[in-house]
Amino acid sequence: MKTCIMHGKRIGLLLTMLFILIPSGGWAEEAKPVTKLDEIVVTGTRTAHAIKDAPVETTLITREDIEKSNAQTVTDIVKTIPGMSVSGNDDIFGGSSSRARLRGLSFNNGYGLILIDGQRMHGSSQSGAHGEYAVGLNQIPVSMIERIEVIKGPSSVLYGSDAMAGVINIITRKIPQKATMGAGVKYGWYKVSKSINYYTDAEVTPSDYGKYRNTRNAYAYAGNKINDRMGFLFDYDHEDSEGTSNDPYDNNRDSAMGKFDVVFSDMVSAWVKGEISEFERTTSYVTSEDSYRIAAGLDFDFSENQKLMFKGYHYRDEFSTSSRDGEIGFDQGEFQYTWDTGVSHVLTLGSEFQRQTIDYYMNNTATVNGVTVRTRTTVKEDVDTFSVYLQDEWTLFNKLVLVPGLRWDHHSTFGNSFNPKLNVMYHLLENTSLRASVGKSFKSPTIRQLYYDVPYWHSPFWVASNPDLEPEESIGYSAGIEQWFLNNKGMVNLTFYRNEISDMVVTDTTGQTYEGAPLYIYENVDEATVQGVELTAQFYPTESFSLAAGYAFTDSEDESTGNDLTYTPDHSFSISPAYEYIPWGLGVSGTLSYVSDQYTDTDNTRVQEAHVLVDGKIFKRLTKMAKITLEVDNIFDSDHGDDRYTRTGRTFTLGMDMDF
Repeated sequence: MKTCIMHGKRIGLLLTMLFILIPSGGWAEEAKPVTKLDEIVVTGTRTAHAIKDAPVETTLITREDIEKSNAQTVTDIVKTIPGMSVSGNDDIFGGSSSRARLRGLSFNNGYGLILIDGQRMHGSSQSGAHGEYAVGLNQIPVSMIERIEVIKGPSSVLYGSDAMAGVINIITRKIPQKATMGAGVKYGWYKVSKSINYYTDAEVTPSDYGKYRNTRNAYAYAGNKINDRMGFLFDYDHEDSEGTSNDPYDNNRDSAMGKFDVVFSDMVSAWVKGEISEFERTTSYVTSEDSYRIAAGLDFDFSENQKLMFKGYHYRDEFSTSSRDGEIGFDQGEFQYTWDTGVSHVLTLGSEFQRQTIDYYMNNTATVNGVTVRTRTTVKEDVDTFSVYLQDEWTLFNKLVLVPGLRWDHHSTFGNSFNPKLNVMYHLLENTSLRASVGKSFKSPTIRQLYYDVPYWHSPFWVASNPDLEPEESIGYSAGIEQWFLNNKGMVNLTFYRNEISDMVVTDTTGQTYEGAPLYIYENVDEATVQGVELTAQFYPTESFSLAAGYAFTDSEDESTGNDLTYTPDHSFSISPAYEYIPWGLGVSGTLSYVSDQYTDTDNTRVQEAHVLVDGKIFKRLTKMAKITLEVDNIFDSDHGDDRYTRTGRTFTLGMDMDF
C-alpha cells in the first residue's frame, strides 16, 4: 500500500510540474514540417529513393515517430506495422522477444533478418531471444536509433539467406553537422501477473505478486564536425529492469557506440563505426553476454552517376549461463558498384563474402523415471557464403519502373543457389502508385538444426540435429496500391501478399528413445502458406497533429496438418494519434491496438485470446532544450489474453530528455 501511495505522489508531482511550467507562448518557432514525402530510404534497393518513389514498398519509422511512441524496446516500436506480430512479448528490457513474427514467420527461428546500419546481427539473452543461435529484435537501446526501415517479403536477392520473411534495418544516430550533446533518463514501475503452468495447468503466483518492479534507462551522446572534412558521434546507454519471471531478477546492459567520418577529397571518403555491449542477468546464477561490432568502409564517387563502395564487418557475441557457454559471430567483406547510366537504367552490382562462426557447448541435465542423466552437447563450425548480386532499376515512360534482380550464393554446406526477384512500380497518377513483386528466397537450416554432435535436452524429450537437411525455399508474391493526398501530407496503402514455403524444418519424432526419453529429430517435412491483406494509413494534416493506423488480415496454414502457424493472429489493428499544442510545448500521444485469437502451440490446442492494449503519453517542453514525459503502457491493465506466461500489467514511466 505504501508503494502505491509513493508512486501516486510521484504522478501527482509530475502533473503539477507540467501545469506550473506551462509558458504563455514562445514555442511556435519550433514547428517542423511533418510530411514524410521527402524522407530517403535505402534498404529495399540498396540505392537512395524518396519514400514515395521507392520501387520496393518500405515501411519507415522515423526518430520523430519513436519519440511520440511509448516504446522502450525495438519490439514495441514495430508492433504497429501491419504484418508484425509481437503481442506475445512485453515492452520491458530483459523480457522475451522470441515470439516476434513477420507475416507468420519467426525471427527467433531465423526467418527474418535483423540489420544494424546494414550489417547482420544475432544475439540471445540481451536481445530477448533464446538459445545460442537466435535472433531477437531488441538488439540495441532505443535512444541509439535514428530510424527503422522494414521490407516485408522475400529479400534474398540483396541480402541472402535468413531474409525469407523480410528485413528490419535499424539505423543508428547520424553524425551531426554542428556541435551537439544530449542526455536523458527514464524511471519506470510495473507489476506482473499470475500465470498457468504450461504442463500441469496449476496456477503460479509470482513471489512479489502485487508489488511494483522497476526499470531504468539513462543515455548521453555527443557529436561534432571537427572541420569541413571530419566528424564524430559517441553514444552511451544504460538499461536495467527486474524482468518478467516469477521471481524478480536484475537485467543490466551497458552499450557504447562510436562513429567517425572523413572526406579525403571530392571523390574519396571513409567511415568507421563500432558498438560494444555488456549484458548481465542475475538470478540464482549469473548469465552474461558481451558483444561488439566494428565496421569500416571506403566510398569512391567517380561522378554524380558512378559510385563504388568497399566495406568490412566484424561481429562477436560471447555468452555464458549456468549450463551454456560459447561464442557466435560474423565476418563480412563486400563491394558494391552503382551506375546511373543516364538512359533510364541504374545498375547495382555487388559481391560479398560472409563467414558465420560458432564455438559452443551446452550441459544437459535430464531426470527421467527418477534417474538423472548428464550429457554435454558441443558444436564448433564455420559456415561460409560467397555471393554475387545484380540489380537493374529500369525506368520506362517516366511512369513505369522495373527492378529485376538476381543473386547467386555458394554456401559451404549446400552449394549453389540462385534467387531471382522482380519488382514493378507504376505511377498510375501523379499521387497514385501501383507496386507488385515476385521473388524466390531460401533459408539455410540453423546451426542447431544441422551441427550439434549429440542430442540436447528439451524437456520432456531429446532433440537431435540432422546434417542431411535441405534448405527451405519460398516463392513470394505481392501487389498493392498507394495513394498520397492532402498535398502529400496523407497516405493510404493497400497490399495483398502470398508466401509459399517448402521443406520447412520442424522437430519430428523418431519413434526411438535416447537416455530413457523420446528422441526427436529435425526434418524437412512441412510446407506452409501465408497470405493476407495489409492496410496502412498515415495522416499529417497540420504541423501539430498526426495519425497513423494499420490493419492486417493474415491467413496462415501448415500444409501438412492444416493448422495455423503459431503466434499469427487472423486480425490485428492499431491506431496512433499524436498532438502537440505548440505555443505551450505540451503534447499527448497514444496507441490503441487490437489482436485477435492466436494459437501458441503447433497442435492449435492453446490459445492466446483476443485483446486490446492502450498506451498513452504526455510530454511538456520545459525549454527549447529540455522535455519531460509521463508514459503509461497498458493503461487498462490487460492480461494480453495470455495466462500461460507471466506478463506485465499497467506500466508507468517518467522521463526527461535534454539536447544542447
